[in-house]
Amino acid sequence: MMSMPNDQPWLDPTDPMIEAGARSLLDHAGDIPEPALARLGESVLRIAWITRPDQLADAKLAFLLQHWRKLAEERSAAVAHQDQIDCLDLIPTLGNLILLDIERDGLDARYRVYGTNVASHAARDWTGWRVSDMNREVQTPASLLYRVGYRAAWLRQAPLFTEHRSAPWLDVQIWQRLVLPLVDDSGRCSRCLVGSVTLGERILTDQELADQRRRLKKS
Repeated sequence: MMSMPNDQPWLDPTDPMIEAGARSLLDHAGDIPEPALARLGESVLRIAWITRPDQLADAKLAFLLQHWRKLAEERSAAVAHQDQIDCLDLIPTLGNLILLDIERDGLDARYRVYGTNVASHAARDWTGWRVSDMNREVQTPASLLYRVGYRAAWLRQAPLFTEHRSAPWLDVQIWQRLVLPLVDDSGRCSRCLVGSVTLGERILTDQELADQRRRLKKS
C-alpha cells in the first residue's frame, strides 16, 4: 500500500487483481455492466468490446479500428500482425497513438511509442517505461484499468474501448482509449496499438500544478 500526501491511499495492482479484472471483462460482449466497471475504480466511465467503427464517436478512433480490421482482413485473420503496422498509414492519428510491447502475457507492457498529443496532456513522454512503473511513479487512479485492459485484450485478442475520468493533476477531463491487439508469427498477442483521445480541457490550479510537478518529479 502506498499513498501520496493528502490523497486517498493508492494500491499497486497485483497480478491476481489484474487477472480477476480481466476475466470479469471476458464474461461479457459489448458494453461491460456497471458492477464490473465499479470494481476497476471510480474513474472508470465505460468499457466495451468494439466490433465496428460506427460504434466509436471519435473519428480518429474509428479510423484506427477500420485500418486495423483492414490489416487483419488482408491476412485472412481476426487480428492484425505487428509487422503490418506502418506509420505512414496512420498519419491522421499519429499524435494520438501508443504502441506497447506486451510483457508477462499481458500482465504488463512497455511503451515503445508514446504519441506527442498523448504526452502533451499526460505532461510527460513515457516512452521506454513499463506501465507498472509509470503507475507507481504517478499513482494514477486509472492504474488498475490500464493493466486490466491490456491483459483482457491479450486474452481475447479483440478491440477494447475504455473511457475514464482524468487524474486531477492533468489538464483534460476524460480519456477515451481504443486498445487493439497485434500478434506475432506464433499467433500470440505481442503488442498493443492504442488510440488515445481526450474530451474537455481544464485550467489547473496552482495546487494542481504543484501536485503534477511532485508526481512527475518536475522542478
